[in-house]
Amino acid sequence: MGAAWVLVALAASPLDSARESYQSGELTRARAELESLLYPLRLEGDALEAEAHLLLAATYHAQEELPRAEDEVVRGLAAREDAALDPLLYPPDFLAFVGRARTEHRARIAALAAERRPRLMPAPAPLVEPPGTRSAPPEVSRAWYLSPLGVGHFKHGRSRMGTALAVTQGVGLAMAGISLGTSLSLRGADGRYSAGDAETARTLNVTYLIGAYAFAAAYAYGVFDGLVLTPSPPARPVR
Repeated sequence: MGAAWVLVALAASPLDSARESYQSGELTRARAELESLLYPLRLEGDALEAEAHLLLAATYHAQEELPRAEDEVVRGLAAREDAALDPLLYPPDFLAFVGRARTEHRARIAALAAERRPRLMPAPAPLVEPPGTRSAPPEVSRAWYLSPLGVGHFKHGRSRMGTALAVTQGVGLAMAGISLGTSLSLRGADGRYSAGDAETARTLNVTYLIGAYAFAAAYAYGVFDGLVLTPSPPARPVR
């Protein structure tokens, strides 16, 4: 007799009381029991959880709380999409209600079901790479030394020489440009200078040449320094 009682206790479902309350029309009692089992969840297994959600949905449906009933149907089908509904327990109008919800909320059911499944994606890569695995930065091309204003020296981390070249070339270029522009503006409509502007124009032309030569000399030295005087970096070992 004792063994029989044990088998009966093991076969009993935690939903038996709520199911009996629903069948007998005690909807308030069934609702309270089911809500206490689901929120927070105190049921084990997807099948039992799905049955509880659908039974609670039927209770809401009988109490004419259709939005809440629809939500519970979605949650029940997300827990177990192939959950079967007993036609002897549920009325035909509720069975039709579940069928409509299954069709109309197919995407939401699938999304909730995906959230319940364990993630099989690989773990994200660590933010800090282990020592010895970090890849070396790409080597800067020596062709940058052909750029004016010390750009190549800055690219190769030689900021002091790059600054000197940038200042020298910049001043020479500015002097040449300003002198040439001012000299051209002094010309008359016939392309000649007046007697009063001739001396000034000659001075500006000299200044223009000085600036242009200074720029050219500084640029040539920068290229020579980068490509000839600076040794090539040692080749990186292949790992």
